[in-house]
Amino acid sequence: MLSDNKTKETCLECHKAYTGLTVGHDPEKIDCTSCHLGKGKELDKDKSHQGMIKIPGNLSNAHLTCSSALCHPNELTRINNSLMTTNSGIISIDKYIFGEINSSDAFFHIKDLGNTAADTHIKNLCARCHLGYEKKDYGKPDELSRGGGCLACHLNYRQGKIDINDKFHPSIDLNTENDKCFGCHSRSARISTSYEGWYETLLLPSEIKTSNDKFRVLKDGRVFARADEDVHHKAGLECIDCHSSREIMGDGKLYKHSKESVKIQCTDCHIKDKFKTTEKEKFDLIASLDHGIREYKYQSDIFIITEKDNIPLVNTYFGKNAYLIGKTDQKLYKLSKTPPSCINDAVHKNLDCSMCHTAWVPTCIGCHTEYSAENKKWRELVDDFGFAPPVMGVDYEGSKYKIKPAIPAMIMTLDKAGFYGNKSHSEFFRLFSPISAHTTSKSGRSCSSCHTESTALGYGSGKLELIIMQKNSYWKFNPDYQHSIYDNMPQDSWIGFMSEISKNKKYSARKDFQPLNLEMQKKVLNAGKCIYCHKNDKQFLSRMIKGNYKLMIKNRSGECRI
Repeated sequence: MLSDNKTKETCLECHKAYTGLTVGHDPEKIDCTSCHLGKGKELDKDKSHQGMIKIPGNLSNAHLTCSSALCHPNELTRINNSLMTTNSGIISIDKYIFGEINSSDAFFHIKDLGNTAADTHIKNLCARCHLGYEKKDYGKPDELSRGGGCLACHLNYRQGKIDINDKFHPSIDLNTENDKCFGCHSRSARISTSYEGWYETLLLPSEIKTSNDKFRVLKDGRVFARADEDVHHKAGLECIDCHSSREIMGDGKLYKHSKESVKIQCTDCHIKDKFKTTEKEKFDLIASLDHGIREYKYQSDIFIITEKDNIPLVNTYFGKNAYLIGKTDQKLYKLSKTPPSCINDAVHKNLDCSMCHTAWVPTCIGCHTEYSAENKKWRELVDDFGFAPPVMGVDYEGSKYKIKPAIPAMIMTLDKAGFYGNKSHSEFFRLFSPISAHTTSKSGRSCSSCHTESTALGYGSGKLELIIMQKNSYWKFNPDYQHSIYDNMPQDSWIGFMSEISKNKKYSARKDFQPLNLEMQKKVLNAGKCIYCHKNDKQFLSRMIKGNYKLMIKNRSGECRI
C-alpha cells in the first residue's frame, strides 16, 4: 500500500532497501526522478512510471537528467563538443582516404553522417565507438560495451551484484577504471590492450588453451598475445591518472584531431629543470571542480600545469618530493626527473621522448577493404598482425619538427567497386600514422636499434648490413617481405631503401607527418656506421651523444672505413 505523502516521492515505497548508490546520488536526498524522471508523487504505479527513463545518462536524455539545472549543467556542453562524441578525426581521415574531401584537416560530427561510401564504411565498422551510442541494457560495462554517454565512464557495479532484480543499484561515481576505456580503445590503435601488454594475432580462440596466460581471448573472439606492459600500467596507474577531464570529457572547444585535444606530455611530469606550476587560487572553474569533487587527502597549494595550454594537473602534490595522486586509489606516485643521459644529449634535440621510450607498437599489413553489394556492408580483411619497435616519423609544426613514433596505419587496398557498381574503383595505400602507443619503457632504445635497424628507418623488416671494404663501406638491405605487386616495395615498408620522398605522394593521412627524407636517412646511417662497430663501447657512444661526433670523425684512426 502506497503512502499518501504528497510532499515526498513514492518511488521508494515499492523500490525499498536499494544499496550501492553513493551519497551524491542518494535518492533520499535528490529523489529518483532527478535521474529517471517519471511522476514520482503519483500513487498509481502506471501513472508514476509515465515518462520514466530506465537508463538515464545517454546523450539523448542527458539534458533532462545528468545535466539538469540542479546537477551538472556545464558538463554536457563539454561532452557534446568532445572528440569522443564527435569522432571528427576518424571521420575526416576516412573521408579523405575515400577521396570525398581533399584534406583530412576538416571538422565532422558523427551525427551528421550520410550515405556516401566513406559514411557507410564508418557506420558499418566504426560508429559504435562514440559517446552518443545508446546504452540500452542494464549491466556492467565490459569489453563489448560502447557508448552510453555519462554512463560510459561513471557507471560502476563494483559494490554489488549485477542482477537488477537484486536490491542493488549501480553506483554513479568518479571511479573510472581502465575497463571503462577498454571497449573502444582495444580497437584501431589498440591503446588499451597495448597499455596492458597485449598485441593482436590472427589466431582463433579454438587454437588457445584457456590455461595459457601468454594469450588472451577477448569477448569478441579476437586473440591477443603477451608483450611488455607499459611501465605506468605496471606501477598501477589508471588511464585517468594522466588524462584529465578536459581531454576525456572535453573543454568545451571543438577539435578536429586528438593531436589538438590531448594536453598531457611526458615532460610535464618528467622535467629536465623545474616544474611549471600554478597556485590553487588561480584555478579556473573546471580545475576547481575537478580538484574539489574528489576530496584528495594529500593537499598542497602548488600544482603542476602542462606545457601545452597551461592546464592544471589537479592530482599532483608537492611534499618532500613531487607526486602524482592516483584518482581512484589516492596512492602517491613519485615523479622522476629526466635522466642525465637525456639532459646531456646534444644530438637528439628534435627527438620526442616517446621515440626512445616506446617499447613497441602494434603492426598490421596487407589489409583489404571491400563493399559487399549482396550484404550491403563493408568488410575488412587483414593479412598479418604483429608488433615491433616504432618507425621514425617526422612531425612538422611550421619550420620546426619532432621525430615521433610511427605505425603502419593503412598498408591496404580499398575496393569501392561493389559500392559504386563497377570495377574502376580500387586503390592501394601505403600510409603510416603517428602514435602514442602507451607501451612506455623506462629504459630507452639502444643506439643501434635506430641507427642500424631497417624497421626504424621505414624500410621494413629485414637484414640491414654494413659492407666494409678496404677503403670504404656501404649499407646493403635485404627485406624479409616480398615486394608488393602494387608499388614494388616490401610489404611492410614505408619508404624505399635510401630513397628520397616525393612531394606528390601520400605517406600519411596527415599533411604534416612524413617519413625521413633522404638527407635524414643518410645522417642516421652515417652515425650508424660508427655504432655498427662500436655498439658495445659505452664510452664511445656517450661521446657521440654529447656532441663530439664531428670531432671524432675528424680524428678517427686509419682503420676506420666509414
